[in-house]
Amino acid sequence: MPPLVSLPPGAHGASRASSAGHVHLTPLDAGYPSRLRFAASPPASITIRGGSLEAERVVAIVGSREADRDALDFAEGLAGELAQLGIVVASGGALGIDRAAHQGALAAGGRTWVVAPTGHLHCYPSGHAELFATIGDGPGAVLWPFSPGAQFRSGFLVRNRVLATLSDAVVIVQAGEGSGALNTARWARRLKRPLWVVPVAPWASGFEGSHRLLAEGVRPLTSSLLLTASLGLAGRARPDNSVGPAESPEDAGDGALQPLLPRALSSNELRILRALSHVPLHVDGVATQARLGAQATGVALLTLALEDVVVEGPPGFFRRQNPR
Repeated sequence: MPPLVSLPPGAHGASRASSAGHVHLTPLDAGYPSRLRFAASPPASITIRGGSLEAERVVAIVGSREADRDALDFAEGLAGELAQLGIVVASGGALGIDRAAHQGALAAGGRTWVVAPTGHLHCYPSGHAELFATIGDGPGAVLWPFSPGAQFRSGFLVRNRVLATLSDAVVIVQAGEGSGALNTARWARRLKRPLWVVPVAPWASGFEGSHRLLAEGVRPLTSSLLLTASLGLAGRARPDNSVGPAESPEDAGDGALQPLLPRALSSNELRILRALSHVPLHVDGVATQARLGAQATGVALLTLALEDVVVEGPPGFFRRQNPR
């Protein structure tokens, strides 16, 4: 593994990495990501650069730094398809599969999150300073789950745990034995996140980790449709590659969201339901994600809570009653 590299003043990308735009947060701050806030051991200090770290759906795509061309193309294509559906593509910012995933989401005009293994005063790998800056300047975001100057080997393992925590599902593309991707897979299992592995040709060497995951019964990912269907998004599309909730119920794939109620949900209620996941989200975040005013959001949340469609807890935070 290449050494961690500090970015000295004047180095490529260093001025951007050290410029304004970084937000430092602890779990006590309102802007701390809700997907981490309610984790068993949330990072004590994080730094964020870029857009919101709240999302309806997040899928992590990780894999080998030495992946072959077919695997890189698959990862990039899968990320692009997910991004076009409004799904955030998360990865670790590493070489190989991680980079392909980030690039696929960017090319599709969607959101991608980098979870870095260091504090924000360092860059790993050093050649990705420009990639991180591009993501941090767009609708996506870069998250450093450490204090600003942190730089240590165990940071990769912590990064993998944070990445799995942020995600609704994890996809492994070409993993070697003892790789970081396998460590992310272990965290996905421990956190009960759906785990998928892309099958590797039996004659391909260096990816024994992928073979082992398949032998252990991890679901094989042979089509992006399997993944999107498991997320309740079969048939949903965003032809304009827009980011954020759809503008109308027709755009939302509402059949996957409709609860078993004796009535149809209103357009505001559908927006609210699409903005929520299994992770509690503050009412202000719900309003932002649903693109509704505070009053309309409050009325819709109250109605859905009374009908046991959503659950409040802790006070002011809401989640779906029966997450998919």
